[in-house]
Amino acid sequence: MPAIFALANEPFIVFTSNIFAIIGLRSLFFVLQSMVKAFLFLRYGLGVILVFVGLKMVWPNEAFGGKFPISWSLGIIGTILAVSILVSIAWNRVR
Repeated sequence: MPAIFALANEPFIVFTSNIFAIIGLRSLFFVLQSMVKAFLFLRYGLGVILVFVGLKMVWPNEAFGGKFPISWSLGIIGTILAVSILVSIAWNRVR
């Protein structure tokens, strides 16, 4: 939060935007927690997404001019989520 004060002039806007972001992330955590209980392989998919995002940050690709396209990132993340949910559904039907 202190780093944003170097960019913004109004401390009230910075503070309230951070508070609302934290409140939104808190509710998203509870939704994600209930989904992990429902889908067995979702936690592994989320782990793969975290690895992908970490690699994307530390490995600038020369093929894209040092910047990975956002549409590709969203596509990869959506595909990983969809595959992990579909595998969980298929696994529950087999058992």
